[in-house]
Amino acid sequence: MGAAEHQFDHNSSDPGPWPERAPRTVTTLMVGKLICAGAGEQLCRVRNISATGMMLESPFPLREADTIVVELRGGPVLEGTIMWVSGGRAGVQFTAPIDVEEVLAAAKGSSPAARLRRAVPRAPRFAIGCTARLVCNGVSHVAVVENISQSGARIHLASRPELDRVVTLVIPGLTPHSCTIRWNDGESAGLAFIEMIPYAELAAWLTEMQTQR
Repeated sequence: MGAAEHQFDHNSSDPGPWPERAPRTVTTLMVGKLICAGAGEQLCRVRNISATGMMLESPFPLREADTIVVELRGGPVLEGTIMWVSGGRAGVQFTAPIDVEEVLAAAKGSSPAARLRRAVPRAPRFAIGCTARLVCNGVSHVAVVENISQSGARIHLASRPELDRVVTLVIPGLTPHSCTIRWNDGESAGLAFIEMIPYAELAAWLTEMQTQR
């Protein structure tokens, strides 16, 4: 049995609001921000998707019947209900059918609007508010991480750092990451990581942060 068929087999006796399963399920590995009651903001992967549902995975323990929201790279937002959970994966039925091709195009930055702006889809960001250190030329500065993604972070810093300077962001529980300062407005600064934070590392860290709250 393929992943697409496995998606709703746990509820095969209940066809839901749509009498027929979507004819086309796309296998993918899109990273998203999972928002769920009791989970806060967590990292997840969408393993496959169709017009009526998706299968996702997350290290955070999910529960059947919970309503969730998943924000993908580039902005698409998917809403639905968890129909089954098994081994860190969950089958989700959407609140309303979606246009799969439109969602995939937005996440990949290949939609007409994205091509017109020549925009690179932004990775999902997670609100944090934790204390960290920004190390520049051997000098350590206290910073507050306002949000973070696999590719960058927004920090609050007392001093105003120089643009394009290479610095190191040290966050407790994560590997120190070299980054460049892309912008600052006097109160906050945007950092771009030279190497992305691995999915597994960031997902486990976000889960640990949530359990501490």
